[in-house]
Amino acid sequence: MGANASREAVAGIDGQCQPLIRVQNLIKYYHEELILKDISVDIEEGDLVSIIGPSGCGKSTFLRCLNGMEVLDCGSVNINGISLQRKTLGAPMQDFNTKAHALRQQVGMVFQTFNLFPHKTLLQNVMMAPMIVQKKSRDEAEAIAVKFLDKVGLKTFSHRYPIQLSGGQQQRGAIARALALSPKVMLYDEPTSAIDPTRVDEVLEVMRDLDKEGMTQIVVTHEMRFAKDASDYIIYMEQGEFVEISDEDEIFIAPKDERTRKFLKKFM
Repeated sequence: MGANASREAVAGIDGQCQPLIRVQNLIKYYHEELILKDISVDIEEGDLVSIIGPSGCGKSTFLRCLNGMEVLDCGSVNINGISLQRKTLGAPMQDFNTKAHALRQQVGMVFQTFNLFPHKTLLQNVMMAPMIVQKKSRDEAEAIAVKFLDKVGLKTFSHRYPIQLSGGQQQRGAIARALALSPKVMLYDEPTSAIDPTRVDEVLEVMRDLDKEGMTQIVVTHEMRFAKDASDYIIYMEQGEFVEISDEDEIFIAPKDERTRKFLKKFM
């Protein structure tokens, strides 16, 4: 299944005409290497989408394009009405920084590493984005931070420093920090890869709870159990292409593409 066929498969899952996220003909190079090969996909509001595939296939680059951390070489990304686009390969991209800044206020991003400031408490880390980006007062930002730390189960840890927290707690703190800007979409780049295996479920449970509340989430993951159990649909990616898209756990039962079957054999 090619990229354009993938777009049709996703758009047809629930039939909505205006997806929250629309990616069209996305192309991205690093130097002369083609990393993303003409990707098109629609993602509806409230969906939890897992992207799986071998390391180095372009999954993280795709996420970084969605929140404007990477400049598109060609194509468009539209999220909640904010659009980044480049119509011709190599042509100037108008007002990219301004649009990317606006896009990032709609899109929360959680990375493999937690990126919490070590000299600030968990509460202070979460307060920073509302104060700096949204110009909230200290009192307003603190109320927001407490609300989202409570949501991820860390309210009683708010005055601890990152070094005093487990990896799972730090990652939940990073999720709270991203939620503090009230994004429409949450992106996760291997959010459990740097966490002790005994702490993985506490992070995944937060993501499941957000899904129940209707948060749109895209997760790059190697946690196949989570992808199977929690996803509305799964995208298998290889060599810069969306090879196969399947709703629920069908991809694990009857993958359509030989490349998907070969990849999943090691997890079955």
